[in-house]
Amino acid sequence: MRILIPVDGSEGCRRAIRFLAHRAAGFGTRPEVEFVNVQNSVPESLISMLGLEAVKQYYLDTGKTVFDKLDCDEEKKALNAAERVLYAGDIDRALAEEAESFRADLIILSSRGLDPMRGLLLGSVSNGLLASTHVPMLILRGEPKLIDGKMRIGICVDGSDYGEAAANFALSQIEFFGPECEFTLIHCAVPGPRPIAHPMMPVITPEELIEARKEKFEAEMNKLAEPLEIAGRTVKRAFLVGDPDVELPRFAEENLDLVIMGSHGRGNFTAAVLGSTAMHVAAASSVPLLVIRKPE
Repeated sequence: MRILIPVDGSEGCRRAIRFLAHRAAGFGTRPEVEFVNVQNSVPESLISMLGLEAVKQYYLDTGKTVFDKLDCDEEKKALNAAERVLYAGDIDRALAEEAESFRADLIILSSRGLDPMRGLLLGSVSNGLLASTHVPMLILRGEPKLIDGKMRIGICVDGSDYGEAAANFALSQIEFFGPECEFTLIHCAVPGPRPIAHPMMPVITPEELIEARKEKFEAEMNKLAEPLEIAGRTVKRAFLVGDPDVELPRFAEENLDLVIMGSHGRGNFTAAVLGSTAMHVAAASSVPLLVIRKPE
């Protein structure tokens, strides 16, 4: 597994490094890790004045200082991470391009704050990174729990390709979650309005509609659960009813250690596994969120 961690010297990036070092301790094989620091590019006039080589050396020295001051030497040694300094005017794009060049399977970062009205990520790494890359991104909020035993992972599904992509990522990188991990496939059904009675049509109640949705959910979930169960993992099912922006964060906070979900897309269950829902899950829950962006 190839993992990229943006590093800016903040406590957030230290949390991401500690989290990965703890998870990697249980890997069968050591992941290939790269720390990336992006320096803001200087004006062309200053480059002309000082010379390109002098400016490049300044960037490298400044980036090295950031790495040296991380104050997590044991974790860095355990991960044996490569360190790379970039300089660019657009930090998000630079990180996205580096993730592609590195062939990263995962980007791990810690958010400084979340505001559902403005975007998912605020701080040194912005929502622009999520928009610029299709590499899965694990977003940590606060100090994540360092779990030694069974890790409880929820996979949000709505019948779309995005939910399937989330389940496929869990299967392809199952070592990351540990040999004792437990998966829960989650679907949240939005209840419809009470039907208006009509003498020429049979009345189907909202309760009957929900029950029909639940039956379809169970059939679809069996397809996604089978590969994970064959891999030796326990797979549960959770059928929620209500507003996904409310019910998914509540369920995650009470039952899970990590949530995997697609960043957008509506499926044939018409449940919202959207960017806005991912935003609400992250904003209303302290549980780490792994966002999967399936290529269009």
